[in-house]
Amino acid sequence: MKWACAAVAILIVSGGCARRTVSLGRPGVDAPAVRGVMRQQVINAAEAGEGDPIVYRLRQRIAAEAENADPRVELAAHFGRHGQPELELEHLRVATERFPASRPAHMGLAQALRTAGEPRQAADALERYLRHNPAATADPELWNRLGICYDEAGDWPAGEQAFRAGLSVGPDLDYLHNNLGYNLLEQNRVTEAVAVLQAAVKHHPRSETARNNLGVALVRSSTGSAAQALQHFENVADAATAHNNLAAALIEQQRYQESRKLLEAALDYNRSHAVALANLQLLSELDGRPAELPVRKGRVTPWRWPVVIMKRIFAPAPAPAARPVEAAKGDGR
Repeated sequence: MKWACAAVAILIVSGGCARRTVSLGRPGVDAPAVRGVMRQQVINAAEAGEGDPIVYRLRQRIAAEAENADPRVELAAHFGRHGQPELELEHLRVATERFPASRPAHMGLAQALRTAGEPRQAADALERYLRHNPAATADPELWNRLGICYDEAGDWPAGEQAFRAGLSVGPDLDYLHNNLGYNLLEQNRVTEAVAVLQAAVKHHPRSETARNNLGVALVRSSTGSAAQALQHFENVADAATAHNNLAAALIEQQRYQESRKLLEAALDYNRSHAVALANLQLLSELDGRPAELPVRKGRVTPWRWPVVIMKRIFAPAPAPAARPVEAAKGDGR
């Protein structure tokens, strides 16, 4: 089995007769300035709803319902869905200024800022909402989003405070326990993370994110074991994926010998598991040993072939290969 395929890039050059492109214009016209004016005209047309009945209808609603934030939030969302993030952010900022008590406006602005790669600004928007609306402090989802924004900005202590504030009003919410556990892992407070993630699994036993995070935490913990981690991986994935995920967590800890055995086990379960194959190649680069496929543990005797064939006919389709496991947040949506 070949480990790699050569990627061939084909450059297609269009042939034909050459022709000159003639630029028409008045002397002295600044081409960049013209393009800027044209772009602004396009934005103005989008704002006015020219050619878009939804925009036109929502702008009419905004004019008619001056005290209602919903039409402007809907208009912003429409622009966001249609690839106009500048207009989306502009309308959401206006909405939060005019309607400081609007939860949808502030949540929408925070999400749009996160999408734009500005998680710190997103956190600031949610903090303003909390300051001006004391009743919002009882909203665990708001605290959750604030914690995620701080995490994405790299402010782990602020994120921790937000998640703990959310848990104070929603102590049974598994995604808050999971996100706090992820946060604590990033702060290298592994023992605390294990306890918090165990609470997440208790509240939602089938949470794949929490189980995987707990598995990662146990591998990093001085009191946990690889066997315990594997049990959590196996609880939410097939055997091949579970062994691969544990191997990925051990590779991160530079426990290469254990990782190789687990990857061999994963590939014995599923010879074509793409992520396990990729991890085996990565491991080969790290430990200098060849990336060899393991020998099958058993052979099918002739009298068992009919059974094997029937199993293959009626077996469910294999699940797609999972990505290597890593600690992950959950938005709780």
